[in-house]
Amino acid sequence: MDEVTLVKTRFRKEQWEKLILECQKSGMNVEDWCAKHDVTKHAYYYWLRKLREETCENLPTVTEESNPVPFKKLEVTAPVPNTLAAVIIHLPSATVEVREGTSRQTVEAVLLALRNIC
Repeated sequence: MDEVTLVKTRFRKEQWEKLILECQKSGMNVEDWCAKHDVTKHAYYYWLRKLREETCENLPTVTEESNPVPFKKLEVTAPVPNTLAAVIIHLPSATVEVREGTSRQTVEAVLLALRNIC
């Protein structure tokens, strides 16, 4: 490609970059923006694809030789729940177990419910 063609191509890409950015910043959908600015949707999407492809080609590639991202293994220890109940109430139709650390409000609510049932 000769120098004049390179300059023309670069200029055209820069113009389309500006137009595409303007469209994206406008808040309008592409169809309405293109109609307002006398741009065909075909041309808009053609240049959008071309510019994206060029950008992707210029992205740095990740190889195995590049420095890997270090990760540290975290050991997570979950507390073992207390499986022994502090209070067990056996009823003919149900069993109620109150575990250590249960709030007073919860115990009172359970006892009131039992009083209404029994």
